[in-house]
Amino acid sequence: MYKILVIDTDFETVNMIEHFLRREGYKVLSAFNVRDALIHLEKNTPDLCIVDTAAIGFDGLALCRKIRSSNRTSNLPVLLTGANGQYSVTSALEAGGDDFIAKPFALRELAARVRAHLRRVSGNLNDAMPMLRIMPETQTVFINDREVPLTQVEFELIAFLCRKPNQLHRTEDLLTGVWQYPRGAGDAALVRNHVRNLRRKIEDDPERPAIIQSRHGRGYAVRASIRVEGPMAV
Repeated sequence: MYKILVIDTDFETVNMIEHFLRREGYKVLSAFNVRDALIHLEKNTPDLCIVDTAAIGFDGLALCRKIRSSNRTSNLPVLLTGANGQYSVTSALEAGGDDFIAKPFALRELAARVRAHLRRVSGNLNDAMPMLRIMPETQTVFINDREVPLTQVEFELIAFLCRKPNQLHRTEDLLTGVWQYPRGAGDAALVRNHVRNLRRKIEDDPERPAIIQSRHGRGYAVRASIRVEGPMAV
């Protein structure tokens, strides 16, 4: 059962969201201030947070940045809510949020966004994790039983990501680690284009990638069961 942490200073709003999400099959935790939110994050690490940004004396964007700064919660999906026009989607993303939904919102829309973000970080909620097999000596890659023809750069990119799966790799780290550019050099568009090409070859639906996932401003990660057949270069 997925755990959702709702952080809002308004009791009625929290109660409404709690009641609805529990009917949707989630376990719901709640916090009305930063202190209680941090206690939940430490002791009951949730699968997703819904953080209010509209309350007086409560800075949801600052809390979001704090969530992102911790190694334990840096990859946690965060859905920000707030009054329409108070914060833009850009402000939410810059603070580390994954989405922003303006109040008042329909509960069905909130639930749909929750499902979408859980699916993005966990793959399809009903599907088994795909198997990604890497054969370094022949530079061959299989997704389940399907061989994926890759260029040398594409192979080096997927191999680099798979050395630390489920960990986000920043664009600058990929430019340094895969293309051997000096730190601070290289073009981010180069990485985006090769990731796009990889998704076209690997993903069932490249527009909704389940294997090569990305988080805005924080990098790329591979979600799959990975098996390396042969020595992998460091």
